[in-house]
Amino acid sequence: MTKFFDKLKLWHKISLVLGVIAFVIMLFPTSGEWLGFVSQFANKVVGGLFSVIPFSVMTVAILLLPVFVFLFVWRIVVNKKQKTMAKFCANVLAAICIAYCLFACLLGLNYRKESVYDKMGLKQMTVDSTAVAKASDYVIEVLNSATEEILLDGGVDFDGFDRNIVLTPDYTKDKITSLANDAIQKQNFDFLYDFGAKPKYTFVPGILSWMGFDGVYFPLFAELNVDSSVKTGNLSVLLTHETIHSKGILNEEQTEFLAQYVCVHSDDLVLRYSGSYTATIYLLKNLKNTDYELFKGQISKIDDEYLRQRISYVVNKEQKAGVLTQVANFFYDLYLKLNFVSGADAYDDCINGWARFCG
Repeated sequence: MTKFFDKLKLWHKISLVLGVIAFVIMLFPTSGEWLGFVSQFANKVVGGLFSVIPFSVMTVAILLLPVFVFLFVWRIVVNKKQKTMAKFCANVLAAICIAYCLFACLLGLNYRKESVYDKMGLKQMTVDSTAVAKASDYVIEVLNSATEEILLDGGVDFDGFDRNIVLTPDYTKDKITSLANDAIQKQNFDFLYDFGAKPKYTFVPGILSWMGFDGVYFPLFAELNVDSSVKTGNLSVLLTHETIHSKGILNEEQTEFLAQYVCVHSDDLVLRYSGSYTATIYLLKNLKNTDYELFKGQISKIDDEYLRQRISYVVNKEQKAGVLTQVANFFYDLYLKLNFVSGADAYDDCINGWARFCG
């Protein structure tokens, strides 16, 4: 090992040292709190640079991934010269260490933070079906009020996709983005970074949805990507969720709760409608699985008959993902678990935030 290290070039050694330092720091469960300024600075610099690029760099990276894999395999299988392979392995190891160090600065530290619930002063509690039902009372009341207002303006319909509503033409993606940022600012959360990545829409429609998600805050680029195939009605909670990621909260459960919370308490009618609709689905889905009789009682509290039927359909719908989506979801689930999150099911756990808020 010593001989190997001595033969490395200076940049290889520096990269290894940075990788080891990042790894050690990430072992501390609260490192994100006392090194938050590092993460905020890194996100501002890298995110600011990539925000200038008008297209989605992540989409380009996805399209070029097969090329990179081919070149990597070719180099290992075809080129077998010992000296060349040693140099190649050293370069790969150094690149991995640099990438890991960047990951720690841009994202990793943000997984090592105090709970958002604690920072909001929400008391800890046992989340049972009674607490979930109480929380659903709160969001259903907001949903009924928002629905009543929207119906006065001609109504809202669904186009067959979950959480999508048909909006008036003035609700463009840019307007919804602006409204989402305004709603976040209104809350004055001092634990969020003073930075928000500019959303980019993939130039290959459906490429993210094909992999099992509609938006992603992309590692290393500090780039907020949204699938361009997503309908405008679904953007309120989605854009708020991904923007909160870019402001330093990476835990999926807590981010999803914050996104719903911000939208539910927004001054904008559409954001309130989308946020309360989304929260209602999560809460009622939990009740359906834990206390079916209580679930039936809660869903009957949705005033609009069509909306009640639609939410009942969504909550009871069995989703069967294709093979490719299952593969993508497997790696995404693994990625979350490696970063101290319970996995892709963490989104469903956003009900914990609502139960604590309403408790």
